[in-house]
Amino acid sequence: MSLQVEKLENNTAKLTIEVPAEELDKAIQKAYQKNKNKFNVPGFRKGKVPYAMIEKMYGAGVFYEAANDLIPEAYANAAAESELEIVARPEISVTQIEKGKPFVFEAEVTLKPEVKLGEYKGIKVEKADTKVTAKEVNAELDK
Repeated sequence: MSLQVEKLENNTAKLTIEVPAEELDKAIQKAYQKNKNKFNVPGFRKGKVPYAMIEKMYGAGVFYEAANDLIPEAYANAAAESELEIVARPEISVTQIEKGKPFVFEAEVTLKPEVKLGEYKGIKVEKADTKVTAKEVNAELDK
């Protein structure tokens, strides 16, 4: 997995995460195994349709739900690796998902704001008068 961190304005950052093609292929095969019983193709028993036939009939993106399995783990690893102080859920956008190529997605995150202290030494503050008379105390007690 490779990671690129780009700091944006307003305490946000964009993480570009690239998952190797082998992991994407494993996740696609896992999605195929999980969903192969849902496809009904003439000439094949339910659940016995080969991957290539499903891909041919329904398109290459039929098992791209595998990204839902890859994103949480890859994002968690990237967040730990980047050492950023992330304070909110990310906005995920898939950049590239194609069989045989790396799976690339971007996560835009909100970061803990950086606090910059100004010049605070040497500031004079007048003390407030905190003397309370017995008359004021009795007036409050009578209330």
